[in-house]
Amino acid sequence: MNNGELSYKLKYILHELGMNRTEFLNACKMFNPSISKPTILKAVNGKNTIAPTVETLSTIIKVCQTSNNEKLKHISYDFLLNDQIQEIEAHNAQVYQEIGLSDDVIQKLKQYNHPFYYNYGNIINDYLYHLPTNYFKYLTYLKITSDIFKELSKPKPDVKKIIKYFDHDTYLDYLNRNFKNIYDGYLTMKNKKEIHNKNDTLNLLTILKNHFKYLLLEIDKKLLDTMEMTEWN
Repeated sequence: MNNGELSYKLKYILHELGMNRTEFLNACKMFNPSISKPTILKAVNGKNTIAPTVETLSTIIKVCQTSNNEKLKHISYDFLLNDQIQEIEAHNAQVYQEIGLSDDVIQKLKQYNHPFYYNYGNIINDYLYHLPTNYFKYLTYLKITSDIFKELSKPKPDVKKIIKYFDHDTYLDYLNRNFKNIYDGYLTMKNKKEIHNKNDTLNLLTILKNHFKYLLLEIDKKLLDTMEMTEWN
C-alpha cells in the first residue's frame, strides 16, 4: 500500500461525506473513541511512516458504511489497500475494481459491439487507445465547472454544495495557476460561507467552461487528424 494512494482515497471519502478533517475525526471517534487526531491527520495527509493499523482502517470503513452515501457503503479493506483502485461505484464494486466502468456503460459497450447492429468494438478500442489522458482530465474539469455554474445560477444557491464541487485538488491547482480570480473567489466563499459578486462569478465561470470546451475540441481535432494520417490497428 502506498501512503499517497491511501491519502488520495481518504480525501475522496471526505469529499463524498462533505466533511473536513476535524468532522471526519469526530465521526471516527463515534466508533473508536481512542483513535487519535494524529492517526487520522497523518493518514489523510499521506504523512504515515508505517501503514495504518487494521483497527484504524476498520473505523474508517464503519464511518463510510453507516453514511447515507451509497458509494461509500461499498468501501472495503480491498478498496483502501489496493493501490490500483482510485474510486468506487455504488452498485457494482467488483466490476469497478476490474475495469472502472458501471453496469450501464458495460451494457452499452456490449451493445455497440453487437455484430448485427453496430459492430463498433474495434473503432472504440482504437479511439480509447489513442485518446490522451488529458481529455478526461479536462472533461472532469468541465463537469465540475458546469455543476458549480448550475448551482450558482439558482435563486438560492447552496453554498456548501458549491464548495464541495470546488473541492478537487488538481482542479483547484489548475484554477490557482490559470484562473486566479476564480480561485480567490472560491477561497473567499469557503472562508466566509457566503457568495459575493454572484453575477461576476457566473460570467467568469462561463469563460472557464468555454476554455475547457476549447481544450477538448483541440484534443479531438488532433486525434481525428492523426486518424487520417496513420493506420490504426
